[in-house]
Amino acid sequence: MSSSIKYTNEGVKTTTKKMVKEGEVFASCTFASLGLDSTLCDQLRDKMGFEVPTLVQAQAIPAILSRRHVLVNAATGTGKTVAYLVPIIHHLQKSARRTQRADGTFGV
Repeated sequence: MSSSIKYTNEGVKTTTKKMVKEGEVFASCTFASLGLDSTLCDQLRDKMGFEVPTLVQAQAIPAILSRRHVLVNAATGTGKTVAYLVPIIHHLQKSARRTQRADGTFGV
């Protein structure tokens, strides 16, 4: 059986050099300064213990918030998952229609 899946990355530029010095993990900004909702920033701090974003998050979150296509290439443990999920939660909080009592019953 023949497969149409490519196993090479022709035309994709790759690099193996370190972009950040060892020990430089956290950015000098805050989650709020990246444009995130203040309630979400409070939850990141109070519930998850995230005071400041990592360098990866500081670069990725604004791009993802602007709804651009983003591919983050970084080492394990640098905050990529949070960088992708936090903007999704931000947009859901901003766009979700709030349910009012006058709306009636939605489920039993």
